[in-house]
Amino acid sequence: MKRMDKLIQEYIHDPYFTKEKYHDPSVCERCGVVYHNGIFEWINPPPANAEKFICPACRRIEDKYEGGVVYLKITPYLQKHKEEIFNQIKNVEEEEMKYRPLERIISIEEQDDEIIIKTTYEHLARRIGEAIHRAHKGDLKLNYPEGKKYVRVYWQREE
Repeated sequence: MKRMDKLIQEYIHDPYFTKEKYHDPSVCERCGVVYHNGIFEWINPPPANAEKFICPACRRIEDKYEGGVVYLKITPYLQKHKEEIFNQIKNVEEEEMKYRPLERIISIEEQDDEIIIKTTYEHLARRIGEAIHRAHKGDLKLNYPEGKKYVRVYWQREE
């Protein structure tokens, strides 16, 4: 008997990826990432015949349209280890960008009692939260709003 109650996954629309293919090769005129063979990658120097365009990550950064956000609660523990944690955040971003060039930090801001890190896509936000949690323990919560390609990451440690 054929099942009629299958869960149908709807397409999650991302306005920063166009439906048409980019010219192959293309190079972002802002950051230099190259679209080649269907993927974004760092190629130095970019191919001479590359067409210029603005990549989805640079467009997200310009528009301040994050795909993930990390909230670090400012506690005495965070204050004591702030430099170490910030170095860790930069290291995670650099490592992620090697393999996923569109994963970048948009901004890091301190507001009231938390540090807010906005990222271009959800993978980097999740990886930052997991790396801090692995190194410093504390409480980590990941919140994926239903039906969205987005994540909110909450981390804190009292002491």
